[in-house]
Amino acid sequence: MKKIFKPIAVLAFLLAASTASFAQEGSDMFDILTDYINEEQSTALTKLQEDIAKGEKLVSQAETQDKANAKFLSSTKKGKAKKGEKKSVEAKSLRIKAAKYYEKSFESLYDIYRSVVSDATFTYPADKTSAEQYLAEAETSLQDGSAKLKPYGKLTNKSLETTTYKTLKTDLATCKSKFEEAGKNCYRALKLYADQAAKKNKEDAADQAFWNSTVQTNTIDAYNRYISKYPNGKYVSEAKRRIANLQNMSKVKRVTSDNPDEGLAYRIQICADKKPWSQKKLARLYKGDLKIDERQTDGYYKYWIGCFRSYEDAQNAEQSMGLKQSFIVCFNEGVQIHITEAQELEANLSDE
Repeated sequence: MKKIFKPIAVLAFLLAASTASFAQEGSDMFDILTDYINEEQSTALTKLQEDIAKGEKLVSQAETQDKANAKFLSSTKKGKAKKGEKKSVEAKSLRIKAAKYYEKSFESLYDIYRSVVSDATFTYPADKTSAEQYLAEAETSLQDGSAKLKPYGKLTNKSLETTTYKTLKTDLATCKSKFEEAGKNCYRALKLYADQAAKKNKEDAADQAFWNSTVQTNTIDAYNRYISKYPNGKYVSEAKRRIANLQNMSKVKRVTSDNPDEGLAYRIQICADKKPWSQKKLARLYKGDLKIDERQTDGYYKYWIGCFRSYEDAQNAEQSMGLKQSFIVCFNEGVQIHITEAQELEANLSDE
């Protein structure tokens, strides 16, 4: 998804006191988009904000006229009230124009959100489903608002004279409320996507903490509990491997002879090459008394010395020899295994 970081002036919802409570929500509604929209959408976003501000200005002008006509509008006398309706034609017209600005702006806002959310790759399918539901609800709110506004779009100045101002204001307030609710649902849809990273980090942290506790317990039941709680967790494969190790623990024993094929054994690998080394060349590398064992595996000739019962014994021997390119390798019943697995197996063996 293409991102730009273009400052957008939040012009809407600040011109009328009646919209003060929506100002912050409106700001968030626009600001969240700045990380996800392209240049064309950014221009459209700025334009619709300006149009909303125009609508607010028209409402403010209508309210100024309402104050001037208050004595007529509040009168209980039929003649005065009728005169108030006629004197309020311009204010009625201003409010209708404002509502049309809101309608156009929030429809444009919905189009931008729909495009952004459709292009988003959600980590959690359930969040994507919820986001699509929010957009569906936003579309419904827009349709409801437009349906409420439609009859007023056909009124002439003459018909506005007999249109009850109180009803008009109530209906148009409902329109605006529907449009604003559409905007809020659009925001909620994208917020689900925006919060994916934080949600994933939180889940990963919980996964890690539970795994750390599981490793400390180091039992088959503990690893099964981890797999049950985090079936898609980071350490599921490792948990299964450790379960297999624990299940096979009774079959593991320390090597008791110089034969590394009989039990858990550690050896020192002094070199490996695709071609075999002569005894003379090997003698220049290792001058000790231990027999050098040559084996061909994985396309290499590998040379090992020693057969040790523990990693510590192998490590001490290696250090005393002063070898330059050596490292410790591990075997269980003649099969080479990872050093970590060998140490885990060794940690669970009793000293015979």
